Amino acid sequence: MGCAHSTPGGADQFTNWTESDATNVSPCPFLNAFANHGLLPRTGITVDNIKSALTIFQVDEALQKLFTGSAITSLGSVAAAKEEGAADDAEAPKTLSLSSLGQHNAMEHDASLTRLDAGLGDSVKLDSALLDQLVALSADGQYITKAHIGHFRAIREEHSKANNDAFVFDAKQQFLAYAEAALLLLALRDSTGNIKVDWLKLVFEQEKLPLELGWEVRPITADEVLGLASELRGGDPFDKSVFDQFN
Repeated sequence: MGCAHSTPGGADQFTNWTESDATNVSPCPFLNAFANHGLLPRTGITVDNIKSALTIFQVDEALQKLFTGSAITSLGSVAAAKEEGAADDAEAPKTLSLSSLGQHNAMEHDASLTRLDAGLGDSVKLDSALLDQLVALSADGQYITKAHIGHFRAIREEHSKANNDAFVFDAKQQFLAYAEAALLLLALRDSTGNIKVDWLKLVFEQEKLPLELGWEVRPITADEVLGLASELRGGDPFDKSVFDQFN
């Protein structure tokens, strides 16, 4: 099936890019890339900021709720909001920093594709060895496919089970892990439906959107994410009600 795609918000919006602030990053390379391109602040992040960035990337409203519900907003602080100029607590809704998203077992979880488990090391920053393992699955050195992502997803879970005594992978963590894997495929796919290795490496290593390499935005819906996440889990379906735990 064909899919509309475009450069988000016009090319000028992405001419500015700065390196990630190593002292204030999230476990998600895409959110860090949004900040590096100036689409999301690094501190004082509001729900409206998140919605705005996701809208630019043509993420539908149902899926946006995963990133703007209480599971995310509960990680914020009133203090950060007051620093942004609110007069008192009543006027100061919680705001987020990128680093606040790294709280273990909130949205960050064990058996990440490219981050170590919290019980085994740094669960926020990229582990280059894990990215290398994922890229090494490419048969031609050019593309990562759905099968590769599904296979590596299973490898990571088995590794955590065997090596992390504090491993947690309940229903919430499973959904996040498979939804993130689905989002990775949907966000970085080209017209073949696969991910170009050089696009993947630019996003994960430099936290930079690969526009210069020909990448374009393709709309993403909650239904697509649920369907693909279920496929990656071996056909065991996720019901749309799983979103309720994040609202």
